[in-house]
Amino acid sequence: MPELPDLTIYAENLGKALVGKRIEKGEYHGRGRLNVAAGELAAAVAGAEVTAVERTGKQVTFRFGNGAALKIHLMLTGGFVLTGSSAVKEVRYPVLTLLFADGSALAVADEKGWASVTLNPGAEKEAPDALALTEEELQRLCARKPRTMIKPLLLDQALIGGIGNAYADEILWAARISPKSPAGKLPPEAVRALAEAIPAVLNDAVAELRKRHPDMVSGEYREFLKVHRPELKTSPTGARIIKENVQSKRTYYTEEQLLYQ
Repeated sequence: MPELPDLTIYAENLGKALVGKRIEKGEYHGRGRLNVAAGELAAAVAGAEVTAVERTGKQVTFRFGNGAALKIHLMLTGGFVLTGSSAVKEVRYPVLTLLFADGSALAVADEKGWASVTLNPGAEKEAPDALALTEEELQRLCARKPRTMIKPLLLDQALIGGIGNAYADEILWAARISPKSPAGKLPPEAVRALAEAIPAVLNDAVAELRKRHPDMVSGEYREFLKVHRPELKTSPTGARIIKENVQSKRTYYTEEQLLYQ
């Protein structure tokens, strides 16, 4: 599943490619989930100019000059495809296609059909974005969920937006905290280390992706991760990487990480 660093690069590249373009036609293909009727979506985007593309948590939002907005959650296997209006018919597993006046096209595709499309999402309160989370907010979350293991807490999109399985492992390794530590047992210095590790790890990953995969609008690239890689046997500091399931999530960690209990 794409995580915050991947989606940040997607949004940047989609913005470069599409902002200022006018949509001729939008079509929902019956895969995935849509919060309105297909005809309502088509009417809302027809003739609209793309004014911004933004990442919010694990979603990408397209904003239009007519005031409409379209939020896409790619879920596990979804991705974006930039192509031409004639070639877009060849995209497999289409969820949504947008055809532009200049002959270009954007498709949202998803083999499993789990991706969601939301037209004009409501103003429901969103969890703080991982890159904006403060130490004080993190401390309050740990106090609210004292028995929750710290890894599942980081993954809960209702609490923190943007962190997925791979980067949760990277963050916890950087903070030297065991993924199985109950959140309420973390001492202040551990919460501080975690609050510092979250933006450090995520921003480093964004920088790596910009350098290694500057044009990406789909896919996940993990070749630079320090512990969450199946082929690795040891961490950069030489510790053996332990691989096991933690509450059904494949988890990579080392004995360098302290278990608070």
